[in-house]
Amino acid sequence: MATTSSIEIRSELVKLFPDAWLRCLSRECGVVQRQRKVDLVALFWTLVLGFGLSDERSFAGLRRRYEAAQGERIAASSFQDRFTPKLARLFRRCLERALQESLGGGRALQGPLAGFRDVVLADATVVRLHRLLEKAFPACRTNHTRAAAKLHVVMNLRGVSKQSVQLTGERTHENRRLKVGPWVHRKLLLLDLGYYDFRLFARIRDNGGYFLSRLKCNANPRITAVHRTHRGRAIPLVGRTLQEVLPRLQRGILDAEVEVSYRKRPYRGQQRTAILRLRLVGVRDGASGDYHLYLTNVPVEQLPAEDLQTTYALRWQVELLFKELKSSYRLDQLPSRRREVVETLLFAAILSLVVSRRLLQAIREALPEHQAERLKTQRFARLLAELAGLLLPVILAPARETRWLQCHLTTTLLNEAIDPNK
Repeated sequence: MATTSSIEIRSELVKLFPDAWLRCLSRECGVVQRQRKVDLVALFWTLVLGFGLSDERSFAGLRRRYEAAQGERIAASSFQDRFTPKLARLFRRCLERALQESLGGGRALQGPLAGFRDVVLADATVVRLHRLLEKAFPACRTNHTRAAAKLHVVMNLRGVSKQSVQLTGERTHENRRLKVGPWVHRKLLLLDLGYYDFRLFARIRDNGGYFLSRLKCNANPRITAVHRTHRGRAIPLVGRTLQEVLPRLQRGILDAEVEVSYRKRPYRGQQRTAILRLRLVGVRDGASGDYHLYLTNVPVEQLPAEDLQTTYALRWQVELLFKELKSSYRLDQLPSRRREVVETLLFAAILSLVVSRRLLQAIREALPEHQAERLKTQRFARLLAELAGLLLPVILAPARETRWLQCHLTTTLLNEAIDPNK
C-alpha cells in the first residue's frame, strides 16, 4: 500500500475546464444558443473520457455513455447532429487552453542538460481516415490509402515553454509546420530527418537556440577542424569530406567541425548560397562497426560527445506519446467520413491525454518521492482506460452523491499507478 495524502479528482479536472468556462465558450463558438436536451458540459466530458468504454470508439458507444451519465435517453440522430464544425472549433479552443498546461513532467533539467532552458521534441504521426475525406486530407500512398491526416506535435520535457498541435493532410512536410522564433532561445530542439533542412538549422541558430539532428546517410560535409586528437596512425581529417574518410575511420568517437552549403530563400528574384558551420559527432557501434552520425550547433563544452547520443534518445518520449494516443486514447479510431466529426474526436483524444497527465502529476505530488519515481505514463494510461467509466459520474454528478466513489477511485489510482517492478 502506498503511504499518501489524498487527491481531489473532481477539482483537479474541473480546474482544467470549468463548467462556466465551457458554457461561455460554447456560446462564443455558436455551439449552444439555447439549452436543449443535450448538455454541452456532459457531452464534452463524455467525449474526453470515452476512450475506455470498449475496444473500439463508436457513435453508439459514446451515446450510451452519455445516456448513462445523464440518466436520460437520446435519439442516435440527435446525438450525431451535435457534431458540427462549431463543436470542432470549441474542442480546438479547449486544446489551446490545455496546451498552456504541462504535457511534460515539470521537472528541472539535470546533468548535461542543465545548461538548457528546455528540451523541445518535434515530430508527426499519420492517422488513416475514410476515403471520402481525400480532398480535405490527401494521403501520400493513394494505392491503399486515399485520405490520411498528419498530426504535428511540438512538446517539451519540462512542460514550461511553447507547445503546439497542428492537423494537416499527410502530404504536408514536417518542417513547414515548425515555426522558429525567439521562443527557441537557449532551448535544445531534438529533430528527426523529417526536419532535416539547413535553412531551419540556420534559423534556430540565429534565434539563439540549439538543435540536435541525425545526419542523412548521403550527406557529405567538409571537415574543417577536429575536437579530439588521436594517437598512433590516425588518418588526417581536416580539409576532407566525410564520405572520403568515413570508410577508413576506426576511432570510437568522431567529434569535428564541418561546413555545409545551402541555398537561401529567393529574395528580389535572386537566390544566394550560404555557408553553415556545424558540429558533426559520430559514435561507433561496437557490434556492427557503423557510425551513428549527428549534426548539432551545441558547443563541445556544453554537451560532450559521450552524452550526445543519449540526449538524442530522449526523442523516444514523443514516440511514446503517439503510442499512448493511439493505443489508449483511440486517436486512430475516427469512425466517420465527416470532417467535423474527425476533428472533434481527434482533439478529444489529445484532451484525454492532457487529463491523464493532470491526474498523473497530482498523484506524483501526493506520493512520497521514492514511490513517485516509479510512476510510468504507459502504465497509468492503461489503468485510466480501465477506470474511465467511473471518472465520468465523479465529474458530472453532484459531489455529495459521488464522494464515496471518488474516495475509492483515488485509493485505486494511488496504489495501482506505482510500477511494482523497481
